Amino acid sequence: MTQTNIARPQGLSRLDPAVRDTAATLGIAEFLTETLPEEREQANRAAAERAAAVNGDGVTIESRSIAGPDGDPLELRLYQGPRGPGSALPLLVYAHGGGFVTGNLDTDHAQCVDLARDGGCLVVSVDYRLAPENPCPAALDDVDAAFRYVVENCTDLDADAGRIALMGRDAGAAVVAALAQRVFDEEGPSIQVQILHQPMLDSDATPSRREFQRTPGLNGPAVSRAWGHYLGHATATAQHVPAHRANLEGLPPTFISCSEIDPCRDEAIDYANRLLHAFVHTELHVVAATFSGFDAAVPDWIVSQENRAWHARTLRRAFVT
Repeated sequence: MTQTNIARPQGLSRLDPAVRDTAATLGIAEFLTETLPEEREQANRAAAERAAAVNGDGVTIESRSIAGPDGDPLELRLYQGPRGPGSALPLLVYAHGGGFVTGNLDTDHAQCVDLARDGGCLVVSVDYRLAPENPCPAALDDVDAAFRYVVENCTDLDADAGRIALMGRDAGAAVVAALAQRVFDEEGPSIQVQILHQPMLDSDATPSRREFQRTPGLNGPAVSRAWGHYLGHATATAQHVPAHRANLEGLPPTFISCSEIDPCRDEAIDYANRLLHAFVHTELHVVAATFSGFDAAVPDWIVSQENRAWHARTLRRAFVT
């Protein structure tokens, strides 16, 4: 994450030794209005460096611009995984992380390459608008527009709109969770699975958000500020905050993964539990002794590799016809 504060993160002794040193080099995310320009610049630079180092063998990557809901262009990045003879690829619409206020198509580029390659699908990553300049529902409307585009243009994309999934990380997970709710309410296309990785699902404070005040990756105060930037002057209703939805019945099968040392841990666990009680097939993984974003920060660690393998396996299972 960003490094505008050089203070050493707290809670390092609770992390696995394999990620402790890397976590110690990460600054403390602030997401204050006055720090956002610098935080974005540093986050974008780090994301570009990570993206440049990615091995894209076996994946065809294409940039595409479509009309956004605000009339401006909406940038997409398409990742085409290995394709069998004459077979249309299933679809995955992806929303990157960044706490609503940072991030772009490079942010989760490595994850999208892996998902396309190992999940055997066409990944469509969305460069949605960021807050606070574009408060809710801008990000949701952008990812919704991308979702509608790929469904309506599946023939041109040589993709199978009958097999479609959603995935997002931290704030991106909030966006795709809200999209899954919107699509259900509008009786839209069937979604085979939603994958919510280290998700930000609740604008209200939880015990873990209050506990983890200066953790690496994300911390409680930064998450609360991020929600404030995203909501703007809007009320925190179920249309904007996935956890505020009263009835979760009918939502797609769900895979949730989160970190133990993560301010958003408790809301991830609570959402998974509520989905289970709403008769939604749900799988939950709490990755012990890790922080939010560990898998991007230490991608070669075996636990990071296992985490990516869970996501790819979930897609393959959901896409079986």
